[in-house]
Amino acid sequence: WPRGHGYLHDLYNPNRIRPPLKRVEGKFQPISWEQAYKEISQKINLILLEGGPESIFWVNYPQPNQAYALRLMHSLGSPHYFTHGSTCFTARNAAWNFTVGKLPSNDLANSRYIMAIGRNPAGGIDLGQVKDIVKAKERGAKVVVVDPRHNETAILADEWLPVKPGTDLALLLAMINVMVDEKLYDKEFVAKNTVGFAQLEDEIINYPPQWAEKICDIPAKTIIRITRELAGQKPHALIHRGYHGAIGAQYLNSFQTARALAIANALLGNINRKGGIYFPQSAELGELQPAHPAPEGPSSPKADGTGTPGRYPLGSYGDGISHAIPELALRGVLKCGFVYHHNPLRTNPNPKRVIAGYKKLELLVVIDPVLSETASIAHYVLPASFYLETDEAVDTKHYGKRAQVTIQQKAVEPLFDSRSGFQIIVDLARCLGVGRYFNFTLDEANELRLKPLGAALKDLKAKGVLPVGTPWKEGFAKLGTPSGKVEIASAVLENLGYPAIPRWEAPLVSPDDKDPHSFRLIHGKQAIHTHAMTANQPYLMAISRRYDMIRLLINRKRAEKIGLKDGDVAELKSLVGEGKIRVKLTEGLHPSCVWLPSGYGIFSKYLTTAYDQGLSYNDFLPTLFDPAVGHAMSSEVIVQVTKA
Repeated sequence: WPRGHGYLHDLYNPNRIRPPLKRVEGKFQPISWEQAYKEISQKINLILLEGGPESIFWVNYPQPNQAYALRLMHSLGSPHYFTHGSTCFTARNAAWNFTVGKLPSNDLANSRYIMAIGRNPAGGIDLGQVKDIVKAKERGAKVVVVDPRHNETAILADEWLPVKPGTDLALLLAMINVMVDEKLYDKEFVAKNTVGFAQLEDEIINYPPQWAEKICDIPAKTIIRITRELAGQKPHALIHRGYHGAIGAQYLNSFQTARALAIANALLGNINRKGGIYFPQSAELGELQPAHPAPEGPSSPKADGTGTPGRYPLGSYGDGISHAIPELALRGVLKCGFVYHHNPLRTNPNPKRVIAGYKKLELLVVIDPVLSETASIAHYVLPASFYLETDEAVDTKHYGKRAQVTIQQKAVEPLFDSRSGFQIIVDLARCLGVGRYFNFTLDEANELRLKPLGAALKDLKAKGVLPVGTPWKEGFAKLGTPSGKVEIASAVLENLGYPAIPRWEAPLVSPDDKDPHSFRLIHGKQAIHTHAMTANQPYLMAISRRYDMIRLLINRKRAEKIGLKDGDVAELKSLVGEGKIRVKLTEGLHPSCVWLPSGYGIFSKYLTTAYDQGLSYNDFLPTLFDPAVGHAMSSEVIVQVTKA
């Protein structure tokens, strides 16, 4: 696994920050932790007096310390805690929540038929899914990958369906049409455990495979055959629950696509069945009270409008809409922010707009091991310890058949004057006058949180991972939906003004069929990099260069029509950005799009290995907000591609 082997060497990366830094007249000066905490707390107290607690926010990529970051914001009275979810998974989560009550997992290893739509486990972080797919194939399972690109998982697949980007919803509606029309669904399961099937019958008649073929570019006969094959293995068959691609935060229709995907699985009768979609065992960590009372929390809603009727009623209040932060800062709603384990200037759409917003803040504090793009414009940078140097909060893993509790422990002493994320949060709380909510050590907090699970901290420290709770059991039980059943038709959605049954919805934008230079820009992961975090790792970037991976993929026939040869430099232009990059011609890409690998395009000059290598799709993406969930619609961008 290149990422695991490569990233640990970043412990010694020369670009790491040594002491805390303060920006003075555009340049960073090293300061002590005491000075940093004192000045930050003084500035925040002034902001609190003038703008109130609603003017402060915290944003992070989810990690074990997020419970304490949330506690810090609540102790200050602020509702503004954000994750990266609105640029990643919020449409998927919302759809599954409205359909079955919560997000499920995939029993890949025991499935007899696996269909992955816009999901590429072999290029992602969770490589355990690849092992499970291989196990299933060894047992005779068929694997079908639906993706505009012949991705890494397609190498393992029996069949690749190059769907037109943004039209996965049409494919799913047609598959549901075939299941209903040919009575291939699990009749007993549907009768006992779902609501709204009659409404589905009335609606789905509008979406035959012949209709879908014209939209998604998958032949009608293929749609019919695949659906029959899939249904023929029910309930030990599944359509992958998805993550980022197609249904996460990609298109205007991503929420409806995810809803259709959930309903298609339910028609297979595979909910909580072996080889199907199942609900992972969960184990909730305990609270710190009564020993350490929690703050009352905020009295105002989030300014981004998540969960607010008339704004983004389907949005995730817990995650918020993080790419709205620049807009809220430009309007003066947010005045002070903390960024931890996250780099929004590089990973959010439309970086010029993001930079303008974050620069408008009166105080920006970034907690990071390196001077990322976001850290490079901060007023203060607090050096977070590298993961090998720190003990952190306990965490739970609940996406498998047995819940687990885990702990990150120090492997080496810190090389520089850095501190753990947990310690920084506690120190900030004490300096801000809310230390009474953090009057505990890390070990004390970990012991209290483990107590309800019956796990001892000393045992967890000895093993690193402990199973907790009871193993998963097959069988349908009451769901967390209003009806307690699978909601094929959702009355809640209907009351909010959305279709109770998924309907066809076109993407927000589409390429101009008459313009040979017009393409949709899509993106995806490479198996050697994790987001934008690993691009500055010399060993991993050496792999990128050695195998010439920093290129734009383009369909060979389309490229030849506009005079591009393999290895040529192409220029990309959108409404908000432009850039140049070498191209790789391929038959393994739908002709309507071009594809950029994620994780490149680093523009912080402090990251010397990654600087100015490749492009990021965010450079070309306007600031967009899905009208229901609020997500970023990250593939709703058209670019003009010409030879440079």
